Amino acid sequence: MEAESVPTFPPYVVLGVFLTLLPITIITAHRFKDGATRFLIAAIWLRYLMSAFHQYTFPPVIGGLSLNALASVAFIAVGFMITDWRFLGLKGFAGIYLMIIVLVTSSIINGITGGAIANLAKWGYLVTLTVAAYQTLRRHGSVPLFRALLTVFLAPLVLQALSVLLGMGKGSEDDGSICFIGGYNHEGAFSILTLTFLYCACFLEPDRPKLTLACIPIALVSLFLANYRTSILAALPVLAAAMFFGMIRRSSPRDRPLVVIVIGLTGLMLFLAAGIAVQQRFNDLFVVLSNSGNLIKPPEYYTTAESGLLSARALIWSRYITAYLNGRITNLAFGFGPESWEGVFPRYAHNTFVSILYEAGAFGLASMVLLFAWNFRLAARATLGRRPLTLGAHAGFLVLNLATMGLWQIEGNVLLALTLAYTLHVQAPRRVWVPQRQWKMSTG
Repeated sequence: MEAESVPTFPPYVVLGVFLTLLPITIITAHRFKDGATRFLIAAIWLRYLMSAFHQYTFPPVIGGLSLNALASVAFIAVGFMITDWRFLGLKGFAGIYLMIIVLVTSSIINGITGGAIANLAKWGYLVTLTVAAYQTLRRHGSVPLFRALLTVFLAPLVLQALSVLLGMGKGSEDDGSICFIGGYNHEGAFSILTLTFLYCACFLEPDRPKLTLACIPIALVSLFLANYRTSILAALPVLAAAMFFGMIRRSSPRDRPLVVIVIGLTGLMLFLAAGIAVQQRFNDLFVVLSNSGNLIKPPEYYTTAESGLLSARALIWSRYITAYLNGRITNLAFGFGPESWEGVFPRYAHNTFVSILYEAGAFGLASMVLLFAWNFRLAARATLGRRPLTLGAHAGFLVLNLATMGLWQIEGNVLLALTLAYTLHVQAPRRVWVPQRQWKMSTG
């Protein structure tokens, strides 16, 4: 994954691109008169700018915390001053709060402070952005917000285009493939950024299908140029939901059976064609799926061929799980503490569930499973027209966390915040029985 150094643009190029395109975002944000919306747009734009300056923002600077971590804390503080605190009581945050409680408990038991602060800052950032996005959606609706957010992706996409034109590709994996990521630190983080662009475009589909159709090819080209398999796979559920169910919804009831057949066959042919085109790139995935039982073993029993599967992911997972199982009783229950992998393993776990098992133990794993299950429950309760879209979005985010760590990266926090806020916004009204024998509409 991180075998080669990252070709990076000079700071003046990065800053020049961002500042040149900034007026578009400023004009868009100025149309909103509330602080929550402006804060949300500014926070995401600034995060993508800081990621582009990774050589300065990633290394620790104060108390083991990086500029990114310190910025997250600052965003949380500003967000608390601007957004409506009452939204912190939304039921949609139940899984997140449970996860935070387990992580705090794990850090106390293991006596970890620096790593815990950095880790909890990401969760706080997630909550803050979700509240801001949900507040904005309630006030303005989905079209104004996601149409405005499309502007924050302009600079990263332009930088990626420049990296293609200048041949600034980063070597990835052992198969000789090349990633074009605009000078960003890692193809995983940049591809999640692009995936967020795709999600925003797909969330517009029910109301602005032409804009969605215009953005989808751009997002797909960017994803394939970033060349990160996990994000490409994660894009499929939300993309299928937006295109398949969107076309069905806009067709007349009489024509829907024919539309379903045509779209289904077309989608199948496109999927097979894409599969053939990228067969070599995804060959490891097929090998792992067909031999998954043989890969459940301690790392010392891995053969040379098995060690290289999925960019060594299977071997990495085995090392984490084996180390966890060799821990004490307290480690089995609450893990080794947030960010405790650093200094123990050369690379992060590349799987959110494996990572949380090592860092927060059985309670952490159970809480993470409940978090995803709770999000899927919320997605299933969306209005009928939006339900396929919300389910597809959460399915894609789950896929993302199975082979990388979307929740560990701030870019992933942005993606989940927007997805969760949209899911909460499109919840179907429920009928609640009240004592006066009247039906009352509630969004609970």
